[in-house]
Amino acid sequence: MNKIIPLALFILFVGLLLLNEQTVQYSPKPIVLTDVYENGFLKKEISNVRNTADYDISIELLTDSKYIIVSEDITWINRTEYSTNEIQFHLYANGYKSNKTLFAQQFNVTPEYKTELEIEKLLVDDKEKELIYFQPEVENPHDSTVSKVILSKTIEPGDSVKIHFDYKMKIPRSIKRLGYAAGRNFFFISQWFPKVGVFEEGRWVCSQYHPYTNFYSDFGEYTVKIKVPKEYVVAATGIQHDKLEEGESSIYLFKQTGVHDFAWCASDEILSRQEIYTRNDGTGILIQAYVQPEREKFFERYINAVKNSLEFFERNIGVYPYQTITLVDVPRTSASGGMEYPTLLTTHADLFSPDEAKDIEMVTVHEFAHQYFYGMVANNEVYEAWLDEGIATYLTEKIMQEYYGERNISFRIAKYFPIYGLNLLSYNEIPLIYTLGIFKDKEGSQALAAFYRSPSLGAIADTSYQLPNLLSYVINSYYKPQLMLMSLERYVGYDKMMNILSRFFEKYKYRHPKSKDFIRLVENNTEEDLSWFFDNVFEKQYYFDYRVNYVQQVGDNEYEVFVERLGGGSFKSDVALYTENDTLVQTWDGIERWKKLIFKTADEVIGAEIDPDRQNVFDINYSNNSYTVESRYWASLSLAIRVFFWIQSALLLFGSIG
Repeated sequence: MNKIIPLALFILFVGLLLLNEQTVQYSPKPIVLTDVYENGFLKKEISNVRNTADYDISIELLTDSKYIIVSEDITWINRTEYSTNEIQFHLYANGYKSNKTLFAQQFNVTPEYKTELEIEKLLVDDKEKELIYFQPEVENPHDSTVSKVILSKTIEPGDSVKIHFDYKMKIPRSIKRLGYAAGRNFFFISQWFPKVGVFEEGRWVCSQYHPYTNFYSDFGEYTVKIKVPKEYVVAATGIQHDKLEEGESSIYLFKQTGVHDFAWCASDEILSRQEIYTRNDGTGILIQAYVQPEREKFFERYINAVKNSLEFFERNIGVYPYQTITLVDVPRTSASGGMEYPTLLTTHADLFSPDEAKDIEMVTVHEFAHQYFYGMVANNEVYEAWLDEGIATYLTEKIMQEYYGERNISFRIAKYFPIYGLNLLSYNEIPLIYTLGIFKDKEGSQALAAFYRSPSLGAIADTSYQLPNLLSYVINSYYKPQLMLMSLERYVGYDKMMNILSRFFEKYKYRHPKSKDFIRLVENNTEEDLSWFFDNVFEKQYYFDYRVNYVQQVGDNEYEVFVERLGGGSFKSDVALYTENDTLVQTWDGIERWKKLIFKTADEVIGAEIDPDRQNVFDINYSNNSYTVESRYWASLSLAIRVFFWIQSALLLFGSIG
């Protein structure tokens, strides 16, 4: 009898659970709503946003067949002073349609990676319409990533139009941000829905899906319902308003205003954790972290990186207006890691990610930086990628330096096992010439290493999608802009630099600034005319190299310093004369090919140096920036011995092969 009663209670409990699954219920909201937010956005910031394209989307995820079924309603408002008789759309998913698309020039789209939007219905103001596919920038008859609809009536300033799509899309194996992770029940869905282009200055800007570049779209309000199998968890842009349990499915409802994109993921094997970041005024931001089970130990590192980023940006740049920030750690087989979306970022970690290397933090901080520069200051990433990538990369280094100090440089064997030291030459992921030890990653060292690979292949000012190859795109979008901002900071000072970036953010948040807007703001907030700086560093593809040719006495207490400009670029620099008791400084505009500067001193002269504060970080050869009156050999000898050791190691290794 004692055994029968517990068994009966258990059967009753299971029966109630099964009955409950057939009823409709709302689970408790997983987030804390406060009266300072509305639709996930600070109320005090709402008046600064002009939503142009509002989206109401319903999605069903079919995990077995790997399909999504979508119904999408768009309301587009003409916020400009110009009229239009057409609407243009991005259809990014069509970039995965075949190996002949523009996108596929960089990525090999084999059958498992292929997909496209299978559009079943299109209505404009309740009337059926047909999409017209065209290529606005690069002619390619196989590319259908941009389309337009000719409207029945002209949309005048202030008017709106309603668009409805029904479509489905096969989820491909993960390739460049979109798709499922092989071997995991993990789906990351980005750039998946028809998205209206940007209508500005009387014309549509709606770029194709280029191989290297990212995106450009208008701000709006998103209401998105996502139906998934009951055991799945969904993370997405914005705040989760509700979760509806219905039979064997769950329906998640997300809302977010003041954003220009929406991404989401679903998985039945992911861990989650929530923490509140509290501002000085007592209001909170919800940090949501979704992490793969094998990386549970990294939760704290991920969340601390987000907290540090929030603290830095709110102190130096401006307020983070959204109620949430969501971090998604993607599986090893996913190509969706290391990317930014409004209120959501993706990251990843290797199984061996030592704390001293700070790789986890570096990726997380960089993607968070994009919440400000891309997410809120929404430049055209196809035309001027540097304006978000360069600023984000620059600020990432600032945050890493302030909160973590200098990282230990490491390299990996077979992209897996981290080794502290410098890898100078490798073959098939096997290091050949290297040196082991603890070497610190100085600010800008990664950017300089990339820049040195191709110092004059393209300029920062070049149109991003027109750069000749991936290396040129990366250098001119990420690393040269970072170096430019480092040089600008060293020239005007750190506090002034933070003030410039804060003013830029405040003026252009929820807007679409261009490079000329940034340059104008810099020039309006500095005392000196800096046109020479941007002409040489931003507009041109120069390389820089200055040299002190000699120092010689030319009279009683008079010394001549002969300086040269060897590179194509010019940079205003100080020239210092070092004596046993003092340092004398003159400024040279750096324009002439050479200059003789006269210094007067009664002290014994030690030597001279051009750009002693390293304001011109683009100088490709610092070793010739200085000249000593009396030669010193020990430094050169030490370097020569080390190089000899590396060469000897390589010869021993090659001699043993065969």
